[in-house]
Amino acid sequence: MNARFKAIPTNLKIQPIQIVAKDNLCGIGRFTPRWLQKFADPKYYLIVFGVLAVLQGAYFTYFIGIISTLEKRYAFRSKVIAYIMIAENITPILACPLIGYFGAKANKPRLLSICMFFVTIGCFMSGLPYLMYGPGFHILSKSTESLVVNTKREYCDLDRKIDPCDVNEDDFVHPAALIMFLANFLNGFGYIAFYILGAPYLDDNVKKKNSPLYFSAMAALRIFGPTIGFLLSSFCLKFYEDPFYDPGIDPHNPRWVGAWWMGFFILGSAIFVFTILLALFPRELPERFRSEKKDAKDDDEKDKMPKLKDFPQAIKRLMKNPILVCHVISITFQVNGFAGYFVFMPKFMEAQYQQSASEASLFSGTTGIVSMLVGVLLGGFLIKKFQPRPRYLTGYMVLVEIFSVFGLFISIFLGCDRILMPGTSIKEDQTLNLYNECNFHCGCTEKIFEPVCGPDGVSTYFSPCFAGCPNMTGMTPVLNQSIISTVSNATIFSDCACVSNSNSTYGFSNVISGFCSTGCNMFIIYIIMLCISKFVSSTARVGDTLLTFRCVDAKDKSFALGVFGSVLAMFAFIPYPLIYGALTDSTCLVWEKSCNKTGNCWLYDSDKFRYYLHGMSMLLISIGICFDIIVFFLSDRLTNFYGEDDEDKPSEDRLARWIKEEEEEDVIFTKCSKQEPVVQMDSIM
Repeated sequence: MNARFKAIPTNLKIQPIQIVAKDNLCGIGRFTPRWLQKFADPKYYLIVFGVLAVLQGAYFTYFIGIISTLEKRYAFRSKVIAYIMIAENITPILACPLIGYFGAKANKPRLLSICMFFVTIGCFMSGLPYLMYGPGFHILSKSTESLVVNTKREYCDLDRKIDPCDVNEDDFVHPAALIMFLANFLNGFGYIAFYILGAPYLDDNVKKKNSPLYFSAMAALRIFGPTIGFLLSSFCLKFYEDPFYDPGIDPHNPRWVGAWWMGFFILGSAIFVFTILLALFPRELPERFRSEKKDAKDDDEKDKMPKLKDFPQAIKRLMKNPILVCHVISITFQVNGFAGYFVFMPKFMEAQYQQSASEASLFSGTTGIVSMLVGVLLGGFLIKKFQPRPRYLTGYMVLVEIFSVFGLFISIFLGCDRILMPGTSIKEDQTLNLYNECNFHCGCTEKIFEPVCGPDGVSTYFSPCFAGCPNMTGMTPVLNQSIISTVSNATIFSDCACVSNSNSTYGFSNVISGFCSTGCNMFIIYIIMLCISKFVSSTARVGDTLLTFRCVDAKDKSFALGVFGSVLAMFAFIPYPLIYGALTDSTCLVWEKSCNKTGNCWLYDSDKFRYYLHGMSMLLISIGICFDIIVFFLSDRLTNFYGEDDEDKPSEDRLARWIKEEEEEDVIFTKCSKQEPVVQMDSIM
């Protein structure tokens, strides 16, 4: 026996056995390989969670980018879209307080992955209506007979009878709306995952002094979500709804329906992959990444779930926090103002500056991305470097919000002239009556919108039919007529009998397809103003996040965010689609009508749309500023904003604590309370 011991080399070095708590191990169940443990780091979590936040944010803006296309495809009004968008916020109302209350003691990465799995299902469900009903060829013409002869226009035909109503024509509307409503309901779990679980998990597992950098990096990644969503919608809408079918029109034609369904399947597949990666993170990251060191008492209480009977008391404790209450009220009004503006901004660009749906999504997504990214990173860096007092930080946030209101005020004056449509009159409901004594017997309908420009270059007619153009007569393709038309490859219609003359009479003349070119150059100025506003506002994003986390006790953080999320969903995310949807519908001049049923809006009053959109946003944001001013005066009550209690100790104490931690790493056996330790041995060198 002694001989066997003498045979062991004396220079053999044995690494000590490292005892790793089970809650600090990456993996699922018994699958906790050693090579996976190096990813138990806040940097890797930030990457995976950041990508998921990007994809979840992309879902929201992708839906915004295809709103006008969905309205055309399924004859939805803006109010129907508003109801569909509301579904996303019903989930937080029901689940946020409970998940926030019990989630503080739960395994956040596992709960996060479950929430994101529901988002994956919602993505695939959103594209399901296309698989059920196929492309909407009926939008291209009035009847299936005209599709056969490839006639995708309405002409003035005195002998033509109005197409009979198809009883089943609108039967598909309600199932499609219901499917998207349920899909958005599931997507609401993504909001819970990001705000209630994901961000607090990161804040709990990093040092407080490093939180601004992590939050700025997270916010910077989050910026790419809306951008990718708009870019993806712009890309998909360039293809026709059936990518293998040639509709005979281009994306600038109001009857163009892009491949709105394609992006949902792309996003769903990507979210599913990163959801699996997120589920591998441990319940809590190793202690060396945190500021607060947990003692045995913390370990004893770690697995104790809160009691439901203490829920009212916790609510009462939050309600007694004046900074939190005023901050929540302020954010509620500002979310109404900012979210309503940016959700309806693509439609505003289409109506105001005559951009196609694809171009509106492109500009909405790319506008200010660099300025926002620089603003967020700059704001986080400056907060980390200078660590301003809460009074200075909240004061700067108020100034930024005032600047945003000023930017909206300037944008009111950056509009273009309204479209001139001669031969029309105003009805009692403030919509346009397109019929007159000349085109009344032409058999025209408001189902097909194909604008044509008159010979004066400023008069626009709803369709060749309303201009009195005869069927299939004198059509001549014209290239590069952009001087008088928005269509680069235009078509001239000859012998149109209902073209208005200078003396307000009707005569025969030629018209050209497309809107008349207004010569308005305000779009570029509007984009520049938008970039500047986004840059300035993004510099305060990190400070706003820190204020939300620091105005409550650490034990109430997840619960406060849960209540916060529920309040926002109920009083911000649900009202703003209804408010702005109703405002947008009130500016409509011409509705799509089929069989006496009203569908989507074809044409908006650009001036009224501009005034209502910017005016309502200014009002809501201004109310929020009033409550932020109260937060400014109360902000001196905030303490331990950057972890001063942990970081401002004497250097000798920090050195002694570091030496003690190094000695603890050499311990061969550690007793873990109330959990089974998992032993991992390093290789023998």
